[in-house]
Amino acid sequence: MLKNELQEIEEILIEQSYSDSNTIAQTDLKIRFGQIYQAWEEVLFSNMPESSLVRYFHYHIEIILNISSRLSLSPNPERYFNHQNELLTLIDHLRKYCSNYFNEDAVAPVMYHQRLVSRLSENINAIQERLESGGIDTALTACLSRWFHLVSEHIGTKGFSFRSLHYFEYIIDQLSEVDGLSTDAETSLVSLLVRSNFNNLSFFVYLQDTIRNSAEYLDKAARLDYLIKQKALMMSYPEVKNCVYDPAWPSIKTMITDWLQEEIMLAEKSLANKDQVAVSKIPLEMSVAHLSCLVRLLYEESVFATQNLQFIFKSIAGHYQSKRQAVISPGSLSKEFYSINQHTAARVRDLLQRMVQRINGSFFPVVFAVNAIILSYLNSC
Repeated sequence: MLKNELQEIEEILIEQSYSDSNTIAQTDLKIRFGQIYQAWEEVLFSNMPESSLVRYFHYHIEIILNISSRLSLSPNPERYFNHQNELLTLIDHLRKYCSNYFNEDAVAPVMYHQRLVSRLSENINAIQERLESGGIDTALTACLSRWFHLVSEHIGTKGFSFRSLHYFEYIIDQLSEVDGLSTDAETSLVSLLVRSNFNNLSFFVYLQDTIRNSAEYLDKAARLDYLIKQKALMMSYPEVKNCVYDPAWPSIKTMITDWLQEEIMLAEKSLANKDQVAVSKIPLEMSVAHLSCLVRLLYEESVFATQNLQFIFKSIAGHYQSKRQAVISPGSLSKEFYSINQHTAARVRDLLQRMVQRINGSFFPVVFAVNAIILSYLNSC
């Protein structure tokens, strides 16, 4: 059973809510808060296993959040301002000294959210002004502005986890160093957001649109080269560890490189189709079966300087069309190659015999004449 180190504080606050005086309560609370730090320190340096430490400190974060929430919803929340600050100090202590056991995914108290925004408000306003006055794409500026507004203006109406608030704090601190008026401001900003794993959907769409627009007027070969370089650029960005806008989504590098890989595959296919269209296929006055038979004869006589049949089928299919098929598939050539019948073989034999006669008539006229006389004599007998 986990021990509730804040139990006495809860009881004092409940008692105080029914009393007009808080002098004794204030004194008792200071003592109790000091005892909590001591109890936590003893547990932290005990022999308790890691899993138990996680449960113990997560349990106390939950208790602190429940107390803070009750105080915020009380009829007179201003009365508990000092107590809320003490609770925030407890949270700060846990985050600083027990960071391995701090529940970053718990919903932060309203007071914690208010304190963070108040501390960052000056920087937020300055960053907003620089973004709007610089030459940064309006889509990127709007994406960041919506996020600033969401975190800054929805205190108490939308629950933010400690993780999201701490990430917001980190990005604001980083953006404070970016010069929005420099010539490469947008490039620097994008680099920062990718490195910081800003996997916001609007930022992802902005990156897609930027790459599409840059590649719009390039020819197919140049577009493919551009996409490959963009993928290499994205993959080259280092990532800050344990830093993410939304832990439920893949990292922004994974999202954009996966999308770029799909675009690269489409560009490669488009380029291959262009090359195929540029090479006109030679029409043949023979069927696929006859062509396959002829290919088999050439293959078995080692006319081809390769033994890779699939390569041969693919090359012939890509450069020739049969009598009835404008598009020959390598598969159909392979099928006919291994299933030649006697009828197909006879037709190809006739073709080859005519070719031999043509060679004899063109290059060996004497032999051709003798053969013709002999054939004539045999026919007359």
